[in-house]
Amino acid sequence: MNTFLQSVGAVLTTGLKATIELHGLGDGKIKLLFTPDIGPTPENSTEAVVQLRSAIAKPMVVSGTPEEIEEAFAELIASKSAVVRRGLSALDEIERLANKAVEEAKSKPAAKAATPAPSGDESEDDADENGTDAPGLPEPVAPEATGTSVSNF
Repeated sequence: MNTFLQSVGAVLTTGLKATIELHGLGDGKIKLLFTPDIGPTPENSTEAVVQLRSAIAKPMVVSGTPEEIEEAFAELIASKSAVVRRGLSALDEIERLANKAVEEAKSKPAAKAATPAPSGDESEDDADENGTDAPGLPEPVAPEATGTSVSNF
């Protein structure tokens, strides 16, 4: 069985911080609060990111005798650590996708300017010949009915 500090040391990897708070409850019992510190929430965060960060930073609370807490702590801290790692990974992925979208949005106007304008050969009537207002889209085709007869209708 790991000691309390061995359990904490196993989950606090480089750069991660946590606060541990102990409260006396009387009758030889204590309450332990383990709170991951993931830093401040950026000001421009979406509501989903704020909620995710809140869930990641939610304290783990354990109450009981010191022996009970010591016995259960290693398993509980490993579980909490897994939640924190998954949450931080999700935040990293959200940030990566947001940055990618911003970069794509920045490069899109340049790409539009680089594409040639359509030649004057096509008129608006040409787009309507297919029965669609979207040029270049295939004309809708009815699905082929196989093995059916008029009596089935």
